[in-house]
Amino acid sequence: MTALEGQIAVVTGGSQGIGRGVCLRLAQDGARVAILDISDAAETRGLIAQRGGESWYRETDISDPRSIEESFAALESEWGAPRALANVAGVFDDVPFLDTTEAIWDRHLDVNAKGMFFCCQSAARRMREAGGGRIVNILSTAAGQGFALESAYCASKGAALLLTRTLAIELAADGIVVNGVGPGTIQTEMGADYLAGGPIAQHELSRTPLGRFGEPEDIAEAVTWLLRDARWLTGQVIYVDGGFMAAGLPYLDGLERPRVRS
Repeated sequence: MTALEGQIAVVTGGSQGIGRGVCLRLAQDGARVAILDISDAAETRGLIAQRGGESWYRETDISDPRSIEESFAALESEWGAPRALANVAGVFDDVPFLDTTEAIWDRHLDVNAKGMFFCCQSAARRMREAGGGRIVNILSTAAGQGFALESAYCASKGAALLLTRTLAIELAADGIVVNGVGPGTIQTEMGADYLAGGPIAQHELSRTPLGRFGEPEDIAEAVTWLLRDARWLTGQVIYVDGGFMAAGLPYLDGLERPRVRS
């Protein structure tokens, strides 16, 4: 029996991509998975059922605090208080700074920062009453450094990073730990255009020491570990990026690699 066996774990954005990977991994560990997403999660729920897991779904607009609170209230009424929360829902656009409109800015901040804030709030109130819990926020390598064409996205993920650290301080006394996972570029539908080719994707890959882009399962492993096993850890970020954040410059084809001496 694992620490997640029979526990209620909420996953936002669980209908596809990283969110689906997290749902499946948590279900594998015996968690009862509650999915909050504006998109239908029938496919994810079907995959969970095939594996013998249990799931719950409610259509939720993560950019709307009222929709979030209504979903958590419905979950509490039907299943009970959550013990874990994975905030995965997010939006992303490649837009030059000078072409970024108010609508684009608002969309990123509303989902990636405000939505995360109010999901944490709704969950934490219930976790406090239940004696504690664990929260993992999906951040990004863009939370720790700037990326051209992603000003709104970087700003929203930077806000989410400091939110994670602040909540870790405030909620510790209530037995709630809050950490983040910062994915590198992951092969999902959301990133399909970015990965379609061209110099940006190839340049990023050249800066990734492990030599490949990530899969949703790579992120799900880190999220599950934080929700299940991590003990004396809060306010931290684990970057799951194939070594991207550690790399200063890539090895160039014509550059001789140093020999390893034993």
